[in-house]
Amino acid sequence: MPEQQSISVTRQVRKYGITGTAIHLAGFAIGFVSIGLVLGGVINIESGLAVLTPFADLLYGLGLVIVVAVAARAGLPMKYLLIVGAIVGIGLFYKSAPHEIHIASGAGFGLVHQAHIMLGTILITISVAALTVLAIRYSRSKDVDDFARHDPRGTL
Repeated sequence: MPEQQSISVTRQVRKYGITGTAIHLAGFAIGFVSIGLVLGGVINIESGLAVLTPFADLLYGLGLVIVVAVAARAGLPMKYLLIVGAIVGIGLFYKSAPHEIHIASGAGFGLVHQAHIMLGTILITISVAALTVLAIRYSRSKDVDDFARHDPRGTL
């Protein structure tokens, strides 16, 4: 029965990891387009697309939380979660902090505020994708180890 449970966890990790990443990417796409168009001056803040920004942020955050929960369920080592958490934290700094804080911190890189927001958004999205891949790979390798341990013949 441990083999069945291990295979079930692997399927859940794959299914929910990809679902979380898809939700996150949907939020990323809606938010990236609406924020980019508003900050670029192409559309007005009251236009139809700009009103979707809070919904995009909801999807963006929900996808992040799902992927982190899936990675924890997969048993991903803490060192990977810490690295991804640090990159997400840097991304949140660039996405959320006022421009004056970027400049005063010395980490502004001479960029305008819109570029900081886009940089933070991209950093977080890359981290979510990497965490999903790590969780799926780790659950598969753990699955193979469990199968080898419980195989009575000792062969794969």
